[in-house]
Amino acid sequence: MKTSEFLTEKRVPVGIDNFRKLVDENYLFCDKTLIIKELIDRGNEVTLMVRPRRWGKTLNMSMLRHFFAPEVLGVPTKDLFNNLAIASIDAGRYMHSQGQFSVIFISFKDIHANTFESAYQKICEQMSFLYGEFEVLKDSHKLTEPQRITFSNILKRTATKSEVENSLKILSQCLYRYFGKKVYILIDEYDTPLNSAYDKYLVEITNFMRNLFSAALKGNEALERGVLTGILRVSKDSMLSGLNNLMTYTVLDEPYKNHFGFSEVEVTSLFAEKGAKLNLEDIRTWYNGYKIYDLVVYNPWSIMACLSHNGDIELYWTESARNDLVKSTIVDSTADIKSKLEILMQDGNISTRINKHVTFDSLKDNEIALWSLLLFMGYLKAESSVFDRDSGAHQCVLSIPNREVFMLYKQYTLDWFIEKLGGGEDKYVLFLDSLSKGNIPEFTENLVSYLLETASVFDVGGGKKGEAFYHGFSLALIAGLRNKYHIRSNREGGLGRYDVLLIPKNLHNPEAIILEFKHAKVSQKMATVAKEALEQINSKLYDTELKSYEYVKSILKVGTAFSGKSAISAYERTDLITKNSTTLLLTREII
Repeated sequence: MKTSEFLTEKRVPVGIDNFRKLVDENYLFCDKTLIIKELIDRGNEVTLMVRPRRWGKTLNMSMLRHFFAPEVLGVPTKDLFNNLAIASIDAGRYMHSQGQFSVIFISFKDIHANTFESAYQKICEQMSFLYGEFEVLKDSHKLTEPQRITFSNILKRTATKSEVENSLKILSQCLYRYFGKKVYILIDEYDTPLNSAYDKYLVEITNFMRNLFSAALKGNEALERGVLTGILRVSKDSMLSGLNNLMTYTVLDEPYKNHFGFSEVEVTSLFAEKGAKLNLEDIRTWYNGYKIYDLVVYNPWSIMACLSHNGDIELYWTESARNDLVKSTIVDSTADIKSKLEILMQDGNISTRINKHVTFDSLKDNEIALWSLLLFMGYLKAESSVFDRDSGAHQCVLSIPNREVFMLYKQYTLDWFIEKLGGGEDKYVLFLDSLSKGNIPEFTENLVSYLLETASVFDVGGGKKGEAFYHGFSLALIAGLRNKYHIRSNREGGLGRYDVLLIPKNLHNPEAIILEFKHAKVSQKMATVAKEALEQINSKLYDTELKSYEYVKSILKVGTAFSGKSAISAYERTDLITKNSTTLLLTREII
């Protein structure tokens, strides 16, 4: 068989999170076993690794389980790591730990429920299955009589709530007495039950999980090491209170940075091994751009899914699970946050504090919590991060990592406008057409209509804050024109900073657009302020950049004045071929 023919037979492990299956069977494999070395070298009693969903957390935990345990579900683990990176370091020094410990492995990734009672029953079921893996202990005389009774109760799902809260600790102590060696406790997706409980039964599940984890991971003499994975580092005030022995590592931290996500070298190697087509520029644009500390990485789920489709570009990671929590926090956010989101969607960035200790109950009222959530869940990346000792938070510059994530924001923005504005998608399309076709009276009228529908009177204050609101609001509304225009906002141009510039993307649309927004005091005439906004476009030479595009034949300049929930626009069109401008036109005041 030719080498190329053999390579094309490699299967792509989309959704495979069992380490043995990945190694033993003919799957593509990216060797991340050096995470074992780092875990041993650091020596932390309890470690929490925080990464976005579907970033290989469960697979890495399965790897740790197979490394430290002598067998998994009755199958020996000996020789499983012989040809992998961990076996080649320091003459096999780390291999002395292979198969030397009892390992408790439990995942909470499937604990989704609408009530606490349902979630609790699912956890009891998980514990029963877990105890079933060690059923040989049930009648052992090495255990005390109370341990045997509790073991039986949990196995039969007749345990009290107190016994369930202590179940991980009890199992570790039973294993310690039986084998005479301390135990590894691996807890995968520890925070999924809280995600599911958000806005429903958060207090009850938090109290239960706090008791479960504290008993197992703090002051447990049977514990060798504990490792947890999750998406968020939930605040010590809630689920992880009492775990002052916990070391947490997020996307902002250097430790473990190499063990989640794929480097470009790894991506190139995987494509070559699979024999799939590789357009590296497209792959970078769509799936690269995440940053773990100082390391830029690709989304591993998207890369594997892309490989399974022979290199075709699609929405893979963002379509792999429901994003209700992210969507609700974005949709329910303030106008100021939506304005910042629009900056992000224009390939811009924002500077904000990031709190590594997120609490679910603060997401609706705390802007820092929102940006922290989006960062840790993988919907933003930190271009830079500086720790502020005074506040205990990181000051970060955030941006959208890649095209795949951008498309999710785009869809959420469109969904929000269609829902809020009324009239459905057709009305929104007509609104966009009114601007792109230069019908400024209709554009201004619809702008005010949307303002009345969505903006609170508290949003439309005066002064610079008022201008910022109107700017952000209008910018978000015209976001649907991205397919036709490059939309730029608040950038230097000519002799100042324009509000919005729309540059056509193709030769079939030869007209560019400049928008300038101003807030008019009640005592002022809005028409005068609108004319001032238009005059600013001309006097500050905001059209300088547009004149460098040969295919741009005309420029539509629009100055819009707002006051409360009313508006008026002054506008003119400049023909770049004849150098002539139309006479200034003024819409009627829209109230």
